[in-house]
Amino acid sequence: MSIYDLIIIGGGASGMLCAIKAKKNGIKNILVIEKNSSLGGALNLANYNISSTRNLTGQEYLKDLFDQYSKLNIDTYFNTMVININDSGKIVCLSPERGMEDLSAKNIILTNGAKEKGKNALNIPGDRCAGVLTLGTAKNILNIDGIVPGKNIVIYGTENLHLILEDLKKHNLNITAIICENSNDEAFKITNNIYEKYHITSILGFDRVNSIKISNGSNEKEIKCDTVILALGMLSDGLVSLRSNIALNPETTGPKVDQNLETSRKNIFACGNGIYIHNSIEEIELEVNKLIDYISNL
Repeated sequence: MSIYDLIIIGGGASGMLCAIKAKKNGIKNILVIEKNSSLGGALNLANYNISSTRNLTGQEYLKDLFDQYSKLNIDTYFNTMVININDSGKIVCLSPERGMEDLSAKNIILTNGAKEKGKNALNIPGDRCAGVLTLGTAKNILNIDGIVPGKNIVIYGTENLHLILEDLKKHNLNITAIICENSNDEAFKITNNIYEKYHITSILGFDRVNSIKISNGSNEKEIKCDTVILALGMLSDGLVSLRSNIALNPETTGPKVDQNLETSRKNIFACGNGIYIHNSIEEIELEVNKLIDYISNL
């Protein structure tokens, strides 16, 4: 079994940037492990601006990133799920092509990215019915030709509405209401029917959502709908770290890192949205450059 100089877990923006930078820094034996069938992660559907200095969509950024990546002959495993990093420092992973295998590396970088807060993050009583979706799931549905998530939609929360704004406009969907603690400009671009300071108290339906009940503490209303989209924000994905006995940061749910972006386990590093939610691609680029320069000098 060969030992890689560097294994990167996650092939989204951070993972691709780490691999490109590492290769250019002279690190030769690199492997990127991606759970999906393609690279890019959230950039694949990012038809919104991800830059703090220019107007640049994630899809545009990915095209340039992939051009760089493909020219560097970086080993890449697709459709591969990392189970954990065991006590011996080996990455245990599973894929349809190679089955269960152990991989070794001098250094490992976790670039798992982020996950959305879903229904499990809520304490809402009600029926168990279809039609309750995260923002990301709704966006994936809207990118399938001829398919929409529902006819009468309620959005719960206002976090990251920019992710789906263009998709909602394109499909001219009926947004019945937005229920939120505090409204913002993006919410008003979607609908004027905003219930500020209200919370969902119950979701009602049999096979699918029929309505929701909302309350602001003194008034209660029932709103007819067939779909509830949860816009509740993102959390860093610390699942692999949790399974690998890597200390987590309770504020972000991702791995805790030091000033060199090293986790609680030696030679295992982390960066990108997997450690905290970044505000722009430039912020991630700076972090990646710092990390790879540090690893290159070990």
